[in-house]
Parts: sequence; structure tokens; C-alpha cells
Amino acid sequence: MNRREAVLGMLALGVVPFAKAQGAFPSKPIRIIVGFPPGGVADTAARLIADHMSRLAGKPVIVDNRPGAGGIIAATAVAKATPDGHTLLLNLAYPVINAQALLKSLPYDPNKDFAFVTPILGGSVLLSVHRSVPATNLAELVEYARRTPGFALGSWAPGSQGHLMVEAINRHFGLNITHVSYKGEGPMTQDIMGGQIPGGTSSLGAMQGAIKAGQIRAIAVTSGPRGGRMKQLSEVPTFAEQGMNEPSVTFSGWIGILTTAGTPRATVAKLNEWVRDALAQPENRAKLESFGLEVFSSTPEEFDASFRTEAPLWIKAINATGVKLD
Repeated sequence: MNRREAVLGMLALGVVPFAKAQGAFPSKPIRIIVGFPPGGVADTAARLIADHMSRLAGKPVIVDNRPGAGGIIAATAVAKATPDGHTLLLNLAYPVINAQALLKSLPYDPNKDFAFVTPILGGSVLLSVHRSVPATNLAELVEYARRTPGFALGSWAPGSQGHLMVEAINRHFGLNITHVSYKGEGPMTQDIMGGQIPGGTSSLGAMQGAIKAGQIRAIAVTSGPRGGRMKQLSEVPTFAEQGMNEPSVTFSGWIGILTTAGTPRATVAKLNEWVRDALAQPENRAKLESFGLEVFSSTPEEFDASFRTEAPLWIKAINATGVKLD
């Protein structure tokens, strides 16, 4: 049988079209599942990336917000998805790192059920208060909290870095500040602005409008990915500058994109290429940096190696706080 006859035979059997379809990516819309509601930095990043990726992929890229449990609901959906690269997770590190130390069990294995595509953002976390709180720095806030029964601070999710910051402040200064967890930064910021809660922890993006308007005052920031103060709030000292060096206020967290373990390496590489191209667009970079975050990316292999190195350090720091969620 010559080559032409062999090809004709395969065509007759439908083998060649099937093989081509199997290798095509994407073959349907791509879904980016975000573990937070619309309006926050994660949601904004997902929509910017989705818009650019859809042009590169030639298929719709849909943002699917599934808030709750600090991203565990979203992570579960991705962990159990078909490993073909059409389902992505865009989230903070919580469901794959923090949750390991905070929860007795998870509906997935963080160390085995995901393929790491690329980090996209890293940056500082703010501690901010409503303008009515008479504190302009960490020491004044500590003294105010000490003499104010029921003083509370919020965070965007239970067990988040923001939550750990509150517990670290309690332990470091011998306080009993109440932590209030929210499903995302947006609802928490609204409550601070409305005076329902005196303060909270968040990214700059969630609070920058209220800070500029004088409704909310930034007290301290965590050290950024490169150390030091936040460029956009250079007047606000870091926790370290104010005498706190707990890991939860010196480590820099990340927001990244993952997909389902078992996804072909070529597909993961293509996703990495598309996301990094989206991040390289000047307008996207400027928008994301306006949140007070640093845009950065890596290869899938570098991201995976970073996770394997950093996760044990984070887990040790979380265990030191004594925080457990079940």
C-alpha cells in the first residue's frame, strides 16, 4: 500500500479527522473560574486576560465567578474538570496553600490535582480603617483597639493572608481583635465605608477610591514582592517599619492561573503563552498595576517549582498563628 492509498484508507475510516480533532486546542470555549465575586482585583484580572486570550485562541473565553470558601469552591470545580485546558482557575494561593494548614480535609489534593500555568500578580496587603477611627499608624491603632471592646477588622476570606494578619496583630500585641470574614474585598470595603466595621485588610485596588476620597485611611502595608513600601502609597510605612516582622506581614502572596492536572504539557504551554501575552499589553499592565500590585509571570515549570518550595514555608507560618477553620 502506497502513502496515498494509506491516507485514503484512514480518511475512509475517519481516523485522520479524529486525530486532528483530538489535537486541536481550543476546541470549545475556555472558562476561567474565579473564586471571588465581580469587582475585585482577581475578577478584573480575569476579564482583562479573557478578553485578550479570546482573540489569540479564536474561541470565547468566559469568566465564571464562583465565590465562597476562599476559592475552594472554584478550585474544586477545576480540580475535577476534564484535563484538556478548557477550564482554568484564577485565584489567590489560599485553596492550594493556606487551606492545607487550615482545614482537616479538602475535596482535592492541592499537591497533585493541578497543573500550574503562571503567576500573574503579587503585591502588598493594606491594613486600613474608617476615617472615624482615631489612628494614623499601627501603634495608635493598637492602643485604640486595646481600649475599644468589640473592635473588629475584616478580611476578604477566612484563612486568607488578611485573616492571618489580624491574628498576627492579636498575638504580637496581646489584643483580642475580632476577625470578620467576607466573600471578597468588595463587600468588606462597602461595610468599612458605611461604618458597619471599623477596618480591614485588602489590596489597594479595593480601597484606593475610598482612600483618595478620605473615607478610609491606610495604616500599614505588608512588604511587597521586592520588599519595601508600596509605590502607590509611599507615605504609608510597612508593618516591618512599625515593629512587626511576622511572616504573614512580610511574605508576599500571589494570584495565579492553574488548570487541571493531566492537561497535556503542550496545552499548558499554549495557555502560558496566551496569558503572558495578555499581561504584556501596556493597557492591561497599567490597569493591573493601578491596584497596587506587581505584574509578573513565569514558565509553568518555574511556577510549579516555586509552589513546591513556598508552600511548606507558608504552612509553617500559618500553623504558628494557631488559626484553624474546622
